[in-house]
Amino acid sequence: MNLRPPAPILLVDDAPANLLALEAVLQTLGEPLVRAGSGQEALRRLRDADYAAVLLDVRMPGMDGFETARLIRAQRRSRRTPIIFITADASDLSVEEAYAIGAVDFLTKPIVAPVLKAKLAFFVELHRSRQELQAAERKAVQDRAFLSAVLEAVEDGIVACGPDGRLTLFNRATREFHAMDLEPVGAANWSQQYDLYGPDGVTPLRPEEVPLHRALAGEVVRNVELVIAPPGGKARHLLASGQPLYDEAGHKLGAVVSMHDVSAQREAEQAREAAIAEQTRREEAEAAAELIRESRERLRESEQRVRLATEAAGLGVWVWEPGSDQLTWENERLFEIFGLTRAARGGREPGGLGERLTELAHPDDAQDCRAALLRTAQTGERLRFEGRFLRRHDRSPRWIELTGILQPAQHGTPARVLGTAVDITDRKHAEDELRRSEERYRALLESLDEGFCIIQVLFGADGRPNDYRFLQVNPAFEKHTGLVGAVGKTMREIAPDHEDHWFETYGRVATTGEPVRFENEARALGRWFDVYATCTEKGTGKVAVLFTDVTERRRSEESLRRLAAELAESDRRKTEFLATLAHELRNPLAPISNGLQLLRVADGDAEAKERARNMMERQLRHLVRLVDDLLDIARISSGKVELKKDRTALDAVLGSAVESSMPLLNAAGHHLDVRIAEPGLHLVADATRLAQVVSNLLNNAAKYTPDGGRIELAARREGDEVVISVSDTGIGIAADALPQVFEMFTQVGRHRERSQGGLGIGLALVRRLVELHGGSVTARSPGVGQGSTFTVRLPLSDSAASPPQQAPAAAPAAETPPVFRVLVVDDNVDAAESLAALLELDGHETRVAHDGDAAIAQAAEFRPEIVFLDIGMPGKDGYEVARELRRDPRNRDTMLVALTGWGAQDDRARSKSAGFDHHLTKPAELPAVEALLAKMAGRRQETSAA
Repeated sequence: MNLRPPAPILLVDDAPANLLALEAVLQTLGEPLVRAGSGQEALRRLRDADYAAVLLDVRMPGMDGFETARLIRAQRRSRRTPIIFITADASDLSVEEAYAIGAVDFLTKPIVAPVLKAKLAFFVELHRSRQELQAAERKAVQDRAFLSAVLEAVEDGIVACGPDGRLTLFNRATREFHAMDLEPVGAANWSQQYDLYGPDGVTPLRPEEVPLHRALAGEVVRNVELVIAPPGGKARHLLASGQPLYDEAGHKLGAVVSMHDVSAQREAEQAREAAIAEQTRREEAEAAAELIRESRERLRESEQRVRLATEAAGLGVWVWEPGSDQLTWENERLFEIFGLTRAARGGREPGGLGERLTELAHPDDAQDCRAALLRTAQTGERLRFEGRFLRRHDRSPRWIELTGILQPAQHGTPARVLGTAVDITDRKHAEDELRRSEERYRALLESLDEGFCIIQVLFGADGRPNDYRFLQVNPAFEKHTGLVGAVGKTMREIAPDHEDHWFETYGRVATTGEPVRFENEARALGRWFDVYATCTEKGTGKVAVLFTDVTERRRSEESLRRLAAELAESDRRKTEFLATLAHELRNPLAPISNGLQLLRVADGDAEAKERARNMMERQLRHLVRLVDDLLDIARISSGKVELKKDRTALDAVLGSAVESSMPLLNAAGHHLDVRIAEPGLHLVADATRLAQVVSNLLNNAAKYTPDGGRIELAARREGDEVVISVSDTGIGIAADALPQVFEMFTQVGRHRERSQGGLGIGLALVRRLVELHGGSVTARSPGVGQGSTFTVRLPLSDSAASPPQQAPAAAPAAETPPVFRVLVVDDNVDAAESLAALLELDGHETRVAHDGDAAIAQAAEFRPEIVFLDIGMPGKDGYEVARELRRDPRNRDTMLVALTGWGAQDDRARSKSAGFDHHLTKPAELPAVEALLAKMAGRRQETSAA
């Protein structure tokens, strides 16, 4: 009778003739074949049942094979079900797309029947093995849970440890005795940690006197009296018994001790002694007698609970007295196990051990059973025996596991062996079936044309996979890899330069249990492989790998793919950047345009005008930031950025960055946590640029974290470096996108809806500014939806401190603001007129010119004290005009201010050499203009004083 579970195969094709042909080929596998005439029907069937594999036709009306496969993978129940595509035309099928949606293979018509059956036979066996292993794991978990419940239910304290002295069991009664939970302390500290005293309750036990310590040392401990007296708790008198634990090979597994609370008995004894000493105090004697009765009642209740727990666990309990050979069955479960009738149960018939073994033990196992029992009786060795016994009513064999311990003779009670019996027939059958399944599985692998191996993934001290060992290979393995004698060797031994991504991929399969299908190159072997890898048993690190050498095909495809990818990426990046730039420039223009309209119509509404001005200023600042970012990138890329490095306090840099980013953080309701492990650290850096780096990272975290998220800014010292990290709880970054996060114009993933503006150059600026400081920046994320961390490493400064800079003395405030003659020169008429209008509002006398010649003519006539001069004008540019003005002695004291969109160091040097006194980048903000006017006022006062 075949007790193995079925492994159904789902056949999906819209043509009944094709389904009939597939059934004719596969019926010899002996497994259920289920039809589905469409993708929708296939999805319904996969929702209702598990399948060993799916044969899926690519070309179907309505929902084709690719769409069906994607929906199959989207269903939780079928996301790991192997999919094999079938097509009549190989051009219909994209190998990369098929594998990307989870296919494990594809076949073209006409189908070769032996190939199809061999492939499906492999997945049938894999499906069945997985089901059997899952069933065995569930049974083991249930057994362990039941045993744990039993141990928690008993009233006696039970404590156990491993061979290294680490406590592994500390049941409920033990926790109550000690009034504390298990603590990770060594054996030498048990006495002090758990308040263990001698019988007098005063003398602390020495470490070697602790019963568990003695049992771990190899001693069988019986009824050792001790006292547990936790601070502030009730002292308890206990009788402890225990022994060491060994496996079948004689290796020590640890030790176990049980502790029976005899506090009530001790208290009763003390009460009885007091009654004898003070017979006149009858009331106390009666109270002591009542206490004895109550303690005995509790003892009986405890024994009853233990009995109920063993019966609930299906354990038969027995007692054997070796001296008289008398066997006693303590509960009904033994009668059920050995098939005794109800009448026999009423008679409670055990009798002599020899008689019962002759009647019930299988002839082949009876002698071994008696020998194991005698060995326990003579040496005290723990009994553990598995053997076959015959049920009385039908003589059917059952596998029974016997366990027991010797209770030595004491106080006139003869020596006894106390034991349990449990029926393990189902477990034995499952083990035999699993062994036969493995034999069939091995024979199947030997017949495969594909290479196959089972590997053991090896992990380093950091928990990352760094190698794997070959445990098993099939005959085709050598043909596909060229490796001879690989079993037992590691991949590093065979090919020391084998790429890390192989170890990482197999390590991921081993730790997550998720199968993977991929193609990749093994450069150390000079080959490409088409690989399907799956975890044989989660938690063991073993991975089964089915693969094919596809080197020739990949070589012919790679050159074409590389060319297409380069062209596509170049076009995509160009298109994406232009679209983003247009979008980001257009965004602030709309509110600025609206603000102008609002100013035009809101003649008498001062509040509306103020709102409009504030809005327009915000949008203008946004435009300036966009242009500044583009200019920064251009300067860095062309090597025109010069850092102003000085000894800089890290605390001040971080504070400046946080201040810059707080409006964006507050707007999104984020919580910012700043952690500086060692205040007072210093770097040799450009404080402004370094603050820009940290602010960009904080802004990036704010943009890509849902509202109300958590962001952490941390700084610490590692050796001769300072490490600055920004972590968030945001949308995270996919592993395949991490390498591109610092590329120009990159906004990672498809999360632009989370962005709050920008051209995707902020992180590129971060990386290049950090590298200019001699540091590095990295990004890390557990995955999409799991947040991300950006880490900056910079060298610390040496101990030398820069002399403090003297702050310039503040100029005394003038009683009335000075008035100047100001010439504004710009070919942008609106820019010139608006700046002149602002200056006139402050009382200054202004003139405007829109080209170089007009500027020179106006200067000669107007004699300005200050000239705001645009650099980039048609005809004569600002440099030529400045030089010509400086040649006129009348303009010797005139302040020339350059207005330009370029603000690099060499741009400023060029304007200075042309005769300019100051350099402002467009758009010139009013505070900067006012500062220059104040400086000019100070110069006028100095001249007047002289």
